[in-house]
Amino acid sequence: MEELQTKPIWTTYEEGVFTITLNRPQVLNAMTIEMFRLLQGAIGEAAKDESVEIVLLRGAGGHFCSGADLSVLGSMGEESQANDALTVINEFLTALHHMPKPVIAVIEGVAVGAGLNLALHADFVIATEDARLQEPFVQIGLTTDFGGTYLLPRLVGMAQAKRLALLGDRLSGSEAAQIGLIYKAVHVEQLDQEVEQLITQLRRLPKQAFAVTKSGMNHSLDHDLQYALAWEKEQQPALLKHPEFAALVRARMKRG
Repeated sequence: MEELQTKPIWTTYEEGVFTITLNRPQVLNAMTIEMFRLLQGAIGEAAKDESVEIVLLRGAGGHFCSGADLSVLGSMGEESQANDALTVINEFLTALHHMPKPVIAVIEGVAVGAGLNLALHADFVIATEDARLQEPFVQIGLTTDFGGTYLLPRLVGMAQAKRLALLGDRLSGSEAAQIGLIYKAVHVEQLDQEVEQLITQLRRLPKQAFAVTKSGMNHSLDHDLQYALAWEKEQQPALLKHPEFAALVRARMKRG
């Protein structure tokens, strides 16, 4: 266990929940290039393992992630290294965003820059009320990355997205929930209980219907209403024939 806890990314599996923990607490879990590759492997493993029901993203030491480590920003000045790193980042973010299983991100302390955007690829982000969320890219001469230019307008609308990405306003967890950036903010003492309740709720959902609906909602953001209606028309018949649907209908009929 001691060896596990020294790794910058460590994973655990318990009763269908695959937990990925960012583990550099001494620097608020700032991400290195090594961590990008480890995240790629961990997310790929979670996607392929059929026993995994839910993916949980956390940070060690009371913080989620302070963004990219300064060593990463320094190495990105070399074009070939930047291209290699960004290719890995794009691959694991795509896999995380389109993960057919539920993904929960748990934010304590800081979630800044790339760290915040990593969390926002989850289906549900639960933060403590006093967590500190920020997109400081423009303030240091960079553009929002880790998919932030895609996520922010879709989550909070263009006006709030520009406030976050261009002005770099810092939000508390409570404020982030109020504007719809995250799913929920709770008191720190309620955090673990809230996560467990959400996991319990997600376990009860039919897996295939969840995966298909999540995929449809993700794709709807890139298309118009006609595409969404045609997609629903294509997908619904298969779900109607799926054993999960029949079982759920029978159970509901028995309850009256």
